[in-house]
Formats: sequence, C-alpha cells, structure tokens
Amino acid sequence: MQIRFFFIIILSYLFSTDIGARNKRTCIVDTLSMNAVVQRYTALLNALVWETSNLQTDSTVRFTPYYFRLFAPGTLYDAPMKQEFGVKWNFTLPGREKNVPSLLDYRDKDRLVLEEENRMLMQAYVRTPWLIQTTEDDLEKAGGLQKEVLPELPAVTHLVENEINVDLTQDVDTIRLKVRRPNFWKFKGDYSFQFTQNYYSENWYQGGDNNYTMLALATMEANFNNKQKIQWDNKLEMRLGFQTSKTDEKHKLKTNDDLLRLTTKIGYKATKHWFYTLQVQAYTQFYPSFKANSDEVSSDFLSPFNLVVSLGMDYKLELKRFKGSANLSPVAYNFRSVERRSLFGNFGLESGRSMYNNFGPNITVNYSWEIWKNIKWDARIYWFSNLETTDIEWENTFTFTINRFLNSKLFLYPRIDDSSENYRNEDKKFSYLMFKEWFSLGINYSF
Repeated sequence: MQIRFFFIIILSYLFSTDIGARNKRTCIVDTLSMNAVVQRYTALLNALVWETSNLQTDSTVRFTPYYFRLFAPGTLYDAPMKQEFGVKWNFTLPGREKNVPSLLDYRDKDRLVLEEENRMLMQAYVRTPWLIQTTEDDLEKAGGLQKEVLPELPAVTHLVENEINVDLTQDVDTIRLKVRRPNFWKFKGDYSFQFTQNYYSENWYQGGDNNYTMLALATMEANFNNKQKIQWDNKLEMRLGFQTSKTDEKHKLKTNDDLLRLTTKIGYKATKHWFYTLQVQAYTQFYPSFKANSDEVSSDFLSPFNLVVSLGMDYKLELKRFKGSANLSPVAYNFRSVERRSLFGNFGLESGRSMYNNFGPNITVNYSWEIWKNIKWDARIYWFSNLETTDIEWENTFTFTINRFLNSKLFLYPRIDDSSENYRNEDKKFSYLMFKEWFSLGINYSF
C-alpha cells in the first residue's frame, strides 16, 4: 500500500499541469449532492447496457462485465499501473485467483479495449487521486464486486415416440449378492488311447510275428497356489498296455507298459524361483507280468512298491514354451516292499526279505517343452543313491499332435539300476543299463 501511494504521489507531481482546473473539478464534485451522484451513476450504466446491446458482431467493443471499473467507486487497480511502466499484466476479476487467466486474455480485440480503459484509469489516478477510495487487494479480500456469469445453455429436448414407463417401486432388498471365495486350485487332465498293428504274410522273406498293441494313458493333476507363499502340486500317472504274441503259447496277452505313480509336492516360497519342499513319490504297477512261455510271475501289483520321501529345495522355472522344476534333496528316505512271496529277495532286497529302507540324496527333475507348435517333449529324470547302489531313470515322451483328438507318441526310457544281480547282463559293456521304447498312434483328449 505504501509503495503504491508513493508512485501515486510521484505521478501526481509529474502529470498534474493545471492546478486551477483540478480545484475547479473539486468544487464541482463537492457541490454535487449524493442523490445526483447516484442518478448519474445509474444513467451511465443504463446507457452502457443500451449501447452494447445494439452493437454489431464486428464492433471493436463487446458486451462484457469488465466496464464496471469506469463506473464503480474509485479503485486503485494493478493493471493500469503495470501497463504504464511496461510490466506484463493479466486482467482478472476481483475475487478471482490471479494465477487463473481471464477469458479476455486470449481475445485481441477485448485486450485493445482493456488497454484503452487502463489509460483512462491512469489519468484518473494522476489527476484526481482524492477520488480513490479503495484498492484491488481490498476488493479481493472482501470477495469481489461481481462473479463471472456463464451464458445459460439451452435445454436439450429429446423427442420420443412413445411414453416410457419406468417402474421405480422395485424393492431393493430383493437383490442378493453372492460372494465367491477365490479358487486357488487348478485341475488338468490328459487321456489317450494308442493302438498299433503289425502284420506279416506267412511267406514273408524275413519272417515275423503278427501282433496288436493297445496302450491307455492317463495323467491327472491338481495344483494349489495361493499366489503368496504356498504351492502344492499333485500328479497321478497311469499307463497300462497289452500286446498279442503268437510266440508265447501260454499267454495270448502280455503287458508292454504298466505304471501307477502318485507324486505330491508341497513347497513354501523362499525366493522368486526357489521353494522349501517336501516331496513324496509312490509307485507300483497294475497287472502281473509273466516270463515268456512260463507261468512264473516277474512282477505284480505292490511287488515291488516304492516310496521315496525327500526334503530339500525345489527350483521352478516357467517360460513361454518351457515349464519345469528340479527338486534337490540332500537327504531322502527310500522304502521298497514286495507283497508276493515268490518275489521275496528280488528288486535289490536281501534273500528272503520283503522290504528294505535306505537313506541318501535324491534329485527329481520334471519338464515340459513345446519344441514346435505340434511337437511336445515331456520328461522325468530321477536319481537316488544310498552311497552303495544307484538308481537312475530318464522317461521321455514325445507327442506329435495331428489334430485336436488324434496324435502319435514316442516313448524312450533308459534306466540304470545296480541294486540287484538280477538286472546284470554279463554280455553287455554297460551291464546295468536297460532300455525301453514304443511308438504308437491313437486318440487323445485333454482339458
């Protein structure tokens, strides 16, 4: 306030040229009665409204609410003084925040009018400073003289052909919300039936044995994952296949593949890919298998039965086409039993014994790799050792998808087991290495 009035005094000294004329104007103002001032103020406003209401659109002056500065009681505004000293200014309404520009700041014609209005107000500040009764800051503190009035938008009327009756009397209490708990379980199944036929004529130059092969495979999975710390994977594998053989006079059908295996693994998350894991594997077979042209049973249901319980760390990796896990257990418990009495002492058991217990490290790796769009490789690697004997298995299943329900499978199964002399073959360099393979075409269903 003191700085502003200091500038006013200086401007009064520089621009006041006619003291006599000023005194004359003062006398005229003093002689006017309050009633005359009000009448004059009202008349000027009415004239302004009438004039602006008859302006053409191309006029340099428009009907705006900002002309009140010329007719309102004397007020010291910032814009005239900034314009006089060449300082950038933006006009805002009293009571409006200064950092919000007015719409007139973007209209060139309106700004020309405002600049002229600023010059007229500056002349009043210099020549008649005694008429200034308040400042722009005082108006802002008081809330302003007026507020911007936006033009009233016309009402939007929608025409409808027919009246729409809306029933608003429905009882809201009849709505019932059903809250479902999140389901952390995922189920998966893969079922296939494979069939193979071989035929040789009686005079085929190499000879041959006509046979038929049938193989049923089923894999079911139930996996739990709460998306936080706990994961529980369950997998049940079943394979049972038969083949006909004319060379075996005692058995028209013989098993060519037989497996019943359950694997359950529960893990607690340690890092992004590692889990503290407890894994249990139990497996046996469905149907008894016989030696060729003999009634002697070589293996049977629960003969043998294998149970492996391992505690360790599990590493899981899941990519776009590859998914696998590796369970590393420094300590594992291996239990094997035989139910059929005639098989006591077989499968690595001591003579006359039906079971044994072993401890040692264990590694189990499972992976599934979609090599190409229609070729998939599923594998299982198993290794156990009690520091005296070793058991290694590598099961490989290659699936070649023809269409949604038809595919072919190639099964390769190398195995090493030196726990029993029954498995030893002296004629081979790798005496404990065994191998199994089959290839089939059949029907497949997955979900």
